[in-house]
Amino acid sequence: MKNILKSISLLSLTALLLIVASCDSFLTIEDPEDKTITEGYYNSTQRVEQAVIGIYVDFRRALLSNRAWLMYGEARSGDLKVHATYYDLVVKQELMAEQAEIERLKDWEYFYDVLNNANEVLQIIDEVDPGVLTGYEYNLFKGEALALKSFAYFYLARIWGNVPSVEANNFGTVLSAKETIVKAQELAQEANDLLPWVLLNEDGIESASLTEFRMNKTAIAILRAQEYLWLDNAQQAYRVLGTAILENTEEKWSPFGFSTGEDYRSDITDDPLDADLVSISLEKLNAIYPESDTRRAAYDISEKNGTASLLSHAQDVTKLLTKTNFYLLMAEAAWKIGNLEEAKATLIAVAQGATEDYSTLDENTFEQALLQERQRLLMGSGMRFFDLMRFNKVAEEIPSLSEQNVTEGAAFWPFSERSIKDNSLNQNRYWSK
Repeated sequence: MKNILKSISLLSLTALLLIVASCDSFLTIEDPEDKTITEGYYNSTQRVEQAVIGIYVDFRRALLSNRAWLMYGEARSGDLKVHATYYDLVVKQELMAEQAEIERLKDWEYFYDVLNNANEVLQIIDEVDPGVLTGYEYNLFKGEALALKSFAYFYLARIWGNVPSVEANNFGTVLSAKETIVKAQELAQEANDLLPWVLLNEDGIESASLTEFRMNKTAIAILRAQEYLWLDNAQQAYRVLGTAILENTEEKWSPFGFSTGEDYRSDITDDPLDADLVSISLEKLNAIYPESDTRRAAYDISEKNGTASLLSHAQDVTKLLTKTNFYLLMAEAAWKIGNLEEAKATLIAVAQGATEDYSTLDENTFEQALLQERQRLLMGSGMRFFDLMRFNKVAEEIPSLSEQNVTEGAAFWPFSERSIKDNSLNQNRYWSK
């Protein structure tokens, strides 16, 4: 399984799709105990691991179909341009438009596929015959399923706000965004206790290349810190990140992202940041990065066309949970708990190449500098609009949305019709006008 995620022509694993079927459409409200698993099928490590990989497949579809992670992030905020018809609707905040890709982006089907498949996998792992999995495999697979559940809930809460639960004790109950993130945090904590810093390959040797495509202890620390900061618990975020630094004595940091490669069931390209399809205008680039900012080197700049593209499009993994974000989150948490000098030192260290003198920041100016560096350093990770939401800057940065609009729910995405067909949710106030 060394590179099974790296080539998500992994979807040529038709057997996998038969083994780990997605739920019918969106969140199918049914008795979660009523799932049947073919008795005796999961009798080998490989078969259990296939089931785990099925969760990644669905999550990858949730974020890469129609470049969704950019549409929820830098595209919606107007930082990156995606050369597709639906981009114009997204950047203009016309999210109720009757257009196929917009409907797809409004639909949470793939995210609930992740949650439902993760629940099935957790059941498989706990019911597998003794001796099928080693202790390492049991912990890894269970940790991955829990981590991906946490990550999926976290996306759902940030994109749609109130969403239904898939937990056995309250299946179908609508949770508030805060309640959803609290659940995500509980799952992430459990995953943290199980995941390794670096995954082992088939020969039992640590594999950095395998680790960057699968959940690991670095990734779960970043996820947990983000979730705590969304819950306004900077003290816990600081503790999580500080503990990770103390425990990772061998400094085996492993960021996480989904591998690129075509998915023949969905419209995912093998190069989601293709320079011909994703770009930034020179006007926007210059506004974000001053002329002497060395981070401009991360872009292929065309003065002739008036655009620039991310050179990272040539890489084979999407940047979702990065070490850079780890330190940006550490700077934020330190600032929020009153450790301004540590916060500044951390920001200065991570923002190498910036032209500003961050040593002069005070309690009042730190926030803007932090947000500015998050915009610069996390470009292409899908974070920007979520950051504007978290720091209450949506109305300030998005001209077409007022504070009243945001209060009425405009920062969240509208629900697709089928997403709320069989539950107690209604379209939120802003999008139902």
